[in-house]
Amino acid sequence: MAEWICLNQPKRKSSMPRKRILVKSIDTSISYQVIGIDLAKHLVSVCLITGAGEIFGIDRLTYDDLLKSAERMSPTLFCMEPCPEVHYLAEKLQGYGHHTKVIDGAAVKEYIKTHFGGQKTDLNDAQAIAFLSLDTNLPEITPKNTSNSVLSSIQAVREQFRKEYIQSFVSLKGICQRWGLPISKGVMNKNKVEELVSESKKIPQEVKDWLLELLQSCRELQKRLNKISKYLKEYADNDEICQKIMSVPGIGPITATRLKATIGDIQRFEKPKSIVAYYGLVPKSKATGHNEKKRRNNSSRRSSCPFSSDRGCGSSFEFGSKRIPKIKASQ
Repeated sequence: MAEWICLNQPKRKSSMPRKRILVKSIDTSISYQVIGIDLAKHLVSVCLITGAGEIFGIDRLTYDDLLKSAERMSPTLFCMEPCPEVHYLAEKLQGYGHHTKVIDGAAVKEYIKTHFGGQKTDLNDAQAIAFLSLDTNLPEITPKNTSNSVLSSIQAVREQFRKEYIQSFVSLKGICQRWGLPISKGVMNKNKVEELVSESKKIPQEVKDWLLELLQSCRELQKRLNKISKYLKEYADNDEICQKIMSVPGIGPITATRLKATIGDIQRFEKPKSIVAYYGLVPKSKATGHNEKKRRNNSSRRSSCPFSSDRGCGSSFEFGSKRIPKIKASQ
């Protein structure tokens, strides 16, 4: 491509980035500045940047090969996006003496858009993760340790049981209404529902049989929910951190264990306001032309907020209103 050069001005050197060199394995004899990893279910894509700025890319690498290479390498910075495997992998890499960093996927998406023309590939993602890890102003996501991962996994199982129970019960009521047997929304007693279904003359017998099977499934799900809630209560009663959290009025064992699992080490927050911002419970500022507007922050972190995920809790935050969180006393 032709280049226009003004007279009496020196020619500028090209600022094009170094070319990425494709390799098949990690050379453990080289000291790397950072290693970016794009995680998938069975394989990973890796981008390795040396201290001299050379860029090596591995399109496909197994988890076992990655960990074997990491075990033989000198301490290096590994950077990844948040996903289910990141907590396990970060713990293994830290055990080998490496540093780990997890960055938000939104930053990677924006980097791909501006630096790779929107060409999203696994290797481009890995390279974007590697370069973004060098940005000291980019917020980090702290991986969960084993203890917090156990609590988080149990909470996820409980939430799944709760959703299945509600869906099954609502579906049962909908089917009954199809046959002219409306059941009030407030009727949640399974024995009462069984009595209404059994005595109904509008519902065919073959439909009744399967409705009773569905009701039995609801009973089993309720037993599982009670069992897992009992475990979380016993855990909270014997945990010092959960006891301190439950000293706040309106917070019980379910919310306390969820808070402990999501917050992790509270020392990583500089001030109390940082915890509130972590859950997205702060107004979002948008200023242009010296006109500042405050809007409700629809941060993705709200999904991990323990208050907004409990049924019937209401709104956790609403800017400009006098509404306050409605927290169940039992949780």
